[in-house]
Amino acid sequence: MKDLQELQFFSILKNIPYENVSKILRLEMEPEKRPRDSKTVLSEHREFHFGGTCFSLVNLVVRSLLVEGIQAYPVRADIHRRNFPHFFALAEFRGSHYLIDPGYLINAPLELSFDKETHQKNGAIDFIVNHISKGQFKLQTVTNGQHKTRYSFHIVPLEEAVFMDYWVRSFDYLNAIVASRFIDDTFIYINGSYVQIRSNGNIEKYDQQDKALYYLKTYFDLDDDLIGAANALLEKNRAQHVPKSGKEAE
Repeated sequence: MKDLQELQFFSILKNIPYENVSKILRLEMEPEKRPRDSKTVLSEHREFHFGGTCFSLVNLVVRSLLVEGIQAYPVRADIHRRNFPHFFALAEFRGSHYLIDPGYLINAPLELSFDKETHQKNGAIDFIVNHISKGQFKLQTVTNGQHKTRYSFHIVPLEEAVFMDYWVRSFDYLNAIVASRFIDDTFIYINGSYVQIRSNGNIEKYDQQDKALYYLKTYFDLDDDLIGAANALLEKNRAQHVPKSGKEAE
């Protein structure tokens, strides 16, 4: 293997969507049993077309790379607008660090550099990573020439117990069905009743529950009954468990 990108795992990862229906459906389990291990993520992807959120997908990345003998670990990112942090994976390969962030659909390794900004194009969205200073990096997205900072981070491995604690706590913040993926060069994002479809030079936005349901079934191939069950669990869960001052976790 000459380059990390050549690893077969990444051709699998790019087809696994970001979605939290699979997470919502575990709300009635005991908190410690809710996180899905990497084998469950892959088997449920085959059986139900599920994907995962940043926790389950980052865990999948880390476990899969470790099996290949590649050092990898979760990293905590600072998203200033949210109370709950974001998480992604870092891999160390032949003296370089690579960011893999399924939560932002960066499903191919993006190399970090202390000397220059690095780029990755993903359909209608470009990703840029810059070293700011003193080991701190920032990730930006670029759409139609507009730069937006998504988060900042340091290259600091997160202990497994800390990562797991955040993962278990994140279930208390679920308040809407969220899903996103790229199909060819088109970005599709759903959050509750809100739908955004972005392609090069074009963007469509809707705030309609029926549109959201249509795109979940059409572009994420999710079963209507499973979507209904997830919405029912959200309704049951909202009043009891979502912190009033909290932002949604992944």
